[in-house]
Amino acid sequence: MDIQFNTYYTLIWAALVLLLGKFLVSRIRWLRDFNIPEPVAGGLIAATGCYVLYAVMGYRLSFDGELQTAFMLVFFSSIGLSANFAKLKAGGRSLFVFLLVIAVFIGLQNAVGISMASLLGLDPLIGLIAGSMTLLGGHGTAGAWGSILEYEHGVQGAMTLGMACATFGLVIGGLVGGPLAKWLIRRNQLQGPEGNSDDMVDAASPN
Repeated sequence: MDIQFNTYYTLIWAALVLLLGKFLVSRIRWLRDFNIPEPVAGGLIAATGCYVLYAVMGYRLSFDGELQTAFMLVFFSSIGLSANFAKLKAGGRSLFVFLLVIAVFIGLQNAVGISMASLLGLDPLIGLIAGSMTLLGGHGTAGAWGSILEYEHGVQGAMTLGMACATFGLVIGGLVGGPLAKWLIRRNQLQGPEGNSDDMVDAASPN
């Protein structure tokens, strides 16, 4: 049985999911420690609930996507408007080296994704979705390109796959990044602006 939600009710459900995520992040420490965004935390619970409804009771929930493009434009515009050129300039040579390293790994992510997809007999675009598009671009890029890949390039389920890969990358990045940052801070005896390395270790620690 299909249950359709129009734009009005879709917006209400989206707000409720966001509030749920905000509640979960405020109450569960490890979500904060691993920097799991509130929409992702609430969205995982909502997605699980939708799956259970479909698997157990046969209810398929469909939400209107009319506002998706508009919200994506607002999202990416806000990212650009929040750029701080003073901090970019202060980064100097280290920032330039970091940019080069990121550029190399973008190429590696896409090369591995496309190669694995080809070896498995899948569309190479699926490998691209599982590459830098989602692992670096996150949920915003996955949502922006998902519909394009579905309707213009015929990749079925591109949106769902993109969101799943972005969530996987976010969670794994938190699980790996926190302990790794903590180890690097202690190993190199790095200090924060106040000259206290313990504050930096606590900030990086997932515990």
